[in-house]
Amino acid sequence: MKMDLHRVIELFRKSFTSSLTGEEGEELKGILDDDSLKKAYEQLSDETFLVEKFREFDEYEYKPAFNKLKGYHRQRRNRRLIAWTSSVAAAIILAFVLVYKGEQNIEPVKEQVAAQHIIPPGNKTAMLKLADGRMVPIGSESLEIEETGGSVLKYEEGYLSYSSEVATSEELYNELEVPVGGECHVCLDDGTEIWLNADSKLKYPVRFNGDTRHVELYGEAYFDVKKDSRPFVVKTETGDITVLGTSFGIRAYKGQEGYTTLVSGKVRFTSRNNEDMLLAPGEQAVVHISGVLEKRTVDVEEYVGWKDGLFVFKNRTLGAIMDILGRWYGVEAVFQDDSLRDLEYTGSLERYDNINTFLQLLERLKDVHYDIKGHTVILFK
Repeated sequence: MKMDLHRVIELFRKSFTSSLTGEEGEELKGILDDDSLKKAYEQLSDETFLVEKFREFDEYEYKPAFNKLKGYHRQRRNRRLIAWTSSVAAAIILAFVLVYKGEQNIEPVKEQVAAQHIIPPGNKTAMLKLADGRMVPIGSESLEIEETGGSVLKYEEGYLSYSSEVATSEELYNELEVPVGGECHVCLDDGTEIWLNADSKLKYPVRFNGDTRHVELYGEAYFDVKKDSRPFVVKTETGDITVLGTSFGIRAYKGQEGYTTLVSGKVRFTSRNNEDMLLAPGEQAVVHISGVLEKRTVDVEEYVGWKDGLFVFKNRTLGAIMDILGRWYGVEAVFQDDSLRDLEYTGSLERYDNINTFLQLLERLKDVHYDIKGHTVILFK
């Protein structure tokens, strides 16, 4: 029986944090039909067993374990048969402890970071530019504003929404800009919901008119598009995404590879070179810096998990990880040795935890040390 090791770990993690969906619960039941995986699950349910594994974690040489996981993935890519024996169950327990402890506020880690400069996570903040040019800060305070043309926008507890009872032929635009270290959740007039990640900008009509719904995105966002007879088009620097009603994530920062990752429904991606690509759930359109368009199958949570409060990294380089975390925590990473950028790691991190938790775990891998000066993280051997 072949399974995705990362998926098994993720379902175990969600089960122990009571965050499984109904569909995921059924998937977990199927996994537990395997005796060795059932045994691993039962061991992880044993508090005494977990405490002992956490103790082992503090003395463990971690990098070999990451290498084992990467080796497992190479076998899967070569389509070799893998026997799920008790040794694999042991690997799952180890990997789970690595991931799970990285997500918890374990006391030994807290004690070590207490005397350090703590860098907290980002928060709900943005700047809204209204159709008449007024600038409205979005933060902790609730607000209600009547826009030009009669539309009403409300903001409360991190949620910005639009409504309008008066039809108007004029298409008025708002611009929502989320800074580094910020995030914002907006519901457009048609019911479409958008989660904007840090260092991102969205331009959209206060009310959609005409036969097509258009918005413009710079940066990263997750879209849950309300089904409508009118196509919904997202314009980005790397291309256009066209849908009717579906959920997907986009990452389109200037000078970087662009990603469109489909979670549900169906979308069409059209590159700036006029290449078309249809995506099914679990597929991703990648626009490389060279302009080459590629389709690939991915674990969508790795690319959209941030929306639900989790960073997921699978064989990602430290350079790529620090680029993602840098936007959210508002820090700049300085590598004193460029070879550190290419180190690969697998695991998941709570988005709303301090960055110090990740840096402490990173240091325990023995490859990297760090220092914090203001909002600069210095990484060295």
